[in-house]
Amino acid sequence: MTKRKLSLIIIAAVLGAILIAVSVCAIIANSKNDKSQPVEQLASWQSMIKDDVLLKDVVIAGAHDAGTKGISYLAATQDRDIADLLKCGTRYLDLRVAYSKQKLLIYHGPFKGMSLESVIDDVKQFLVDNTSENIILDFQHFEENDTEAQNETIKLVDEQLKEMLVINLTDKSDVEFVDSLTMGDVRGKCLIVWGRTNDDIISKNYVFQRNNDDGSRTNSVLHSFYFSKYNKKSSANYIKDGLSHYLGLYKEPQYGQGLRILQGQLTDGMFVFGPHFREATHTDNMNEYLDGLKTSPDLAYINIVIRDFITPSKNCYALQLNLAKNTVKTDKVATFEKMIADTLGK
Repeated sequence: MTKRKLSLIIIAAVLGAILIAVSVCAIIANSKNDKSQPVEQLASWQSMIKDDVLLKDVVIAGAHDAGTKGISYLAATQDRDIADLLKCGTRYLDLRVAYSKQKLLIYHGPFKGMSLESVIDDVKQFLVDNTSENIILDFQHFEENDTEAQNETIKLVDEQLKEMLVINLTDKSDVEFVDSLTMGDVRGKCLIVWGRTNDDIISKNYVFQRNNDDGSRTNSVLHSFYFSKYNKKSSANYIKDGLSHYLGLYKEPQYGQGLRILQGQLTDGMFVFGPHFREATHTDNMNEYLDGLKTSPDLAYINIVIRDFITPSKNCYALQLNLAKNTVKTDKVATFEKMIADTLGK
């Protein structure tokens, strides 16, 4: 056999192995592809939450990197648009904004997707149609023309959502104010959370500063721990090591005030397999973990649970915890239980 033939055989074998690996990844990724439509009650599930329950004690379903539908497979973490996410019961949106070619666009990594204006339009319309609900908009990252992105984003928020914003008109600090918010206080409104230390924007009485990934920023109304070394692990190891670490931090006194996010998604550390594949290996394990919180002392520290590729059932694995936390109105418990059962098939 000549060296040329041997080289061709080796190349063919490598290409064949890559093709098989890609095919296996695609099969696994598609195995959890859930396009089911939400039951009607999910669009107004917060109407069944007691008015006097603190917002930080309600279990809220959130979308990691919302607005990334339609971008590259390597960066998309959602496959539903904003209107659909909200109908599925999502009430927290992680929004990352770039100001590119005079437009505000949602981005993840180097890829850009839908316009922020379309996101805001969907949020506004949803709240017009569902006045019992509250939506948390978390602008935690800005990229490409950072200053312009921030200024144009807050301008859009002010213009489009002005009558729907949670505003601190009290003598309380922002931390004390958000810590005291009840479900009744925020119905039909958006809570705007900001991820940059921009004094001009943070000084606005409807903008509230969030913490950074390692929790070292003071005077923050929202905490969201993220250490990539944990989220890059396998699903089982992330749940065992990462989630336990994050919850351990939330038990420390300095994080006792404000809202808390539990990161429920994995990270594609090699930027090869893509979020869809990673989530497919994680969905069942994360659902089981959330199910187990119903009887866990850790339930007291669960507030906002964010995930990739939101579906009605993923949201309901989080929302069902409101029954265990006794945040559901007594006369709505049966309806809430049925909503969960109809979605999860229990």
